[in-house]
Amino acid sequence: MWVKVVVIILMLAILFSLFRGLFFLNKGGEENSRKLVKSLAWRIGLSLLLFITVLLLDHYGVINMREGVLPVDTTPETVVDEAPNESDG
Repeated sequence: MWVKVVVIILMLAILFSLFRGLFFLNKGGEENSRKLVKSLAWRIGLSLLLFITVLLLDHYGVINMREGVLPVDTTPETVVDEAPNESDG
């Protein structure tokens, strides 16, 4: 449950930064240009943090990203030796 909360908070922070940057883009001006770049930097940093967090959570087994994406065949494979016998001539 706490994993979902952390991911949702990070996503909301990224969206907030996105719309904040859009606001400063529409306003224009020198000072707003600096705020726009700062907002972009925050959004990139938060996105990287979210990406690394999801990768680490998957690596340590807290979440399993591959479970729902690809079907997993759990039946053991049998190895068949198809080498010709020496007695077959």
